[in-house]
Formats: sequence, C-alpha cells, structure tokens
Amino acid sequence: MNRTLAWEVKLAFFYMAGLILLTAAAPVLSVYDPQAVDMNHVLEPPSRTHLLGTDELGRDSWSRLLHGGRVSLLAGTAAMIVSVIAGTLYGAVSGFAGGVIDRLLMRIVDALLSIPGLILMIGLQLLVKPGMLSIIFVISFTSWMVAARLIRTEIIMLKKEVFIQASTVLGASAFHLLFRHLLPRCWPTIAVLSVSGISHAILAEATLSFLGIGIPPHEPSWGNMLMGAQGFLLGGAWWLAVFPGVSLMLTILSILFIGDWLQDRLKVPHLRKESAGWKRFVWK
Repeated sequence: MNRTLAWEVKLAFFYMAGLILLTAAAPVLSVYDPQAVDMNHVLEPPSRTHLLGTDELGRDSWSRLLHGGRVSLLAGTAAMIVSVIAGTLYGAVSGFAGGVIDRLLMRIVDALLSIPGLILMIGLQLLVKPGMLSIIFVISFTSWMVAARLIRTEIIMLKKEVFIQASTVLGASAFHLLFRHLLPRCWPTIAVLSVSGISHAILAEATLSFLGIGIPPHEPSWGNMLMGAQGFLLGGAWWLAVFPGVSLMLTILSILFIGDWLQDRLKVPHLRKESAGWKRFVWK
C-alpha cells in the first residue's frame, strides 16, 4: 500500500472514530431538542447560538446532524449484521449442499438480483410502516444476495481441500464441517463484506429518507435533512444541505477507504469484481 493511501486510511479511521464519539455524545453536545420547533428562529444562518443554523421550522441543525448521525450508524450497522449473517448462512448451505438444492437456491438469488435495487426497496418500504425497524428489514432484504454468492463460491472451493475430504470420510457431520472447518476460513471475506455493507446501508437509508419513505420526516436523519433542504437552496439557506450532505459523503468515503484497506490487509482479491455489488442496490 502506498503512502498516500495509507494517509487516507488513517484519516478515514480518525473521521469515523470522531463521528462515533460525537454521535454517542449527542445528548450532551447538543443543547437543543432536535425535534423542537421554534418559529421565532426560522432559517437562521450559522451563529454562536446555533452553530450550524436552523431549518424551516426553527430546529437546530447541529442537534439534528448529531442525532441523524446516530440513526445512520445504527441503521447501517444493524442492517449489515442481518444481511451478512443471512447471506453467509444461505450461501454456505447452498455451496455445501450442491446439486439440485444449490441450483434452486442460486436461481432465487438471481431472480432477486434481476430486480433493480431501488425499485425493490421502495416497493418493500411502501408495504411496511416507516421507522427504524422497517428500514433495517428493507435494506437487509435487498442486500444479502451478494454475501450469499460470495460465500457460496468460497465454500465450493474449500470443499475440494484434502482436510475437508478427510473429515468427510471420517464421518464428520455437515454441521461440524460447516461451522468448524468451512465458515471459520471464510472470515476474511465476511469481514470485508461487513464493512462494505455498512456504507451501502447508510446510503440506502439516506436515499429512502430523502424520498420521504424512510425515517419519519419529523425525526432527525441525514436523508430527511437533505429532503427538507430542497425548497430553500435557491433562497440562500445553503447550510441546510451542505452540512448533512458533506457528513454523508465523508462517512461513505471513509468506510470505503477502510474497506479497501481491510481487503488488501486480509488478501481477499476475489472481492474486487463484486465490490460494486453493494452499490447496485441503490443506483441501478
């Protein structure tokens, strides 16, 4: 890894550590209630009273930015955990079983991957009540397929190893082979998928909230803040879009830098082709 990339990774780690600390301490660092409406201080620019200004309802932007970061990180981490676990187990069973079962399970994955991700997320989100749990469910349901395909490929390759064949001859059960020998050797791939999955989930949550079908509009969220800023950019209220937009961009970039560094460190080159898979669910 060259020196420039190493510095980028260090900055990414520093930014993410700072973001986690700031969002965790949001109730202490923000004087104002993020949902408190104050019509006497509408669309005020950044000042000593309101560090990042106020929005169209007089709500403090600094407070909403911190609490919105908590929503993004929580949704991203939770959705990543669910999707990676589901995809790992699904792919492991498919690759280990082989034959007709493998072909059937993979055709289901192919069918889901053939549906544009954004349309699938919007369709699912319209069927459930807006909120954190529904966001986690929708993002997880539309992102586990990439993990399933990659883990299946690794399981198929590992099945050919001599120690697996020897364990099979000695009478090892399928459960023992999967959870004692095969899946532990997939942990580098799982680790990289987990980091990449967080960036996908954060972006997906912001996209759904921006469209008005994610986190309820009155609750703080970076996507909600960007949605609310649309009608006031021409009026000069630049701070409404700049601060949440820059925060979202830096967070996604930092996680991607960390993911690339982890991929190189763990020597998982076969993920390079599939690394764009997380993005297709939002932008295809």
